[in-house]
Amino acid sequence: MLGPRRIRARIPRLAEAHGDDWGTVAGNGEPLRLAVLGDSAAAGVGAPDHQAALAGQTAFALAALTGRHLSWRVVARSGATARTIRRDLVDGITDPHTRWSPHLVLVVVGVNDAVRLRRPGRFRRDVEHLVAVIRRRLGAPIPVLLAGLPPVHRFPALPAPVRLLLGTHARRLDRQLTRLARRDTDVFHLPVGHLPIERDDFFASDRFHPGPAGYRVWGRTLGAQTATIVDAVLPMTVECCQSA
Repeated sequence: MLGPRRIRARIPRLAEAHGDDWGTVAGNGEPLRLAVLGDSAAAGVGAPDHQAALAGQTAFALAALTGRHLSWRVVARSGATARTIRRDLVDGITDPHTRWSPHLVLVVVGVNDAVRLRRPGRFRRDVEHLVAVIRRRLGAPIPVLLAGLPPVHRFPALPAPVRLLLGTHARRLDRQLTRLARRDTDVFHLPVGHLPIERDDFFASDRFHPGPAGYRVWGRTLGAQTATIVDAVLPMTVECCQSA
């Protein structure tokens, strides 16, 4: 059985998305500010730029469904785990120069923890600490959205026995995200649902990360789930943040 390092070594290294790590989508009202924080999927590995990657596609879908003006920002790094995101990336979700601060944070994490066979209980605690650090950084209990893990057991870059092992483990970690969301107010788990992985254009050339078509489908799913949360809980939060 391949170990985590040998698994990672088998996957071709693609660049993160190029260009601006922020953007806007025109709409109504004051901008709704979304930070996307996480690993290589959040960093847009496999896409040419962030507009075509997960953050941009989620933002486009969210703006279309809510009708709101949207401002988004990406803070992500390929290979990041829940622990390294908490340690190295959280400070980037605000911009002291422009006073930009998010109304909600979408966290994309877990695949690298699955590849490293992080124990489920420890993974949950890592994510709990990550959520706490996010809220401490922002000074408010804003909504934190945890993207569900994708179906690792169907990633063509992985040999069949490894796919099954890591896919089973990824589902265990995803259940920990569900458990955390049930216990913590204003933490939401966004199940990945059905992704059309069988499509020839879903994956990037490494057969591990989505390509632009894959990010478009996943982004629409996340945007629709986020729109429901925004409609239910965020107006009060936005009002609070704007008056601060």
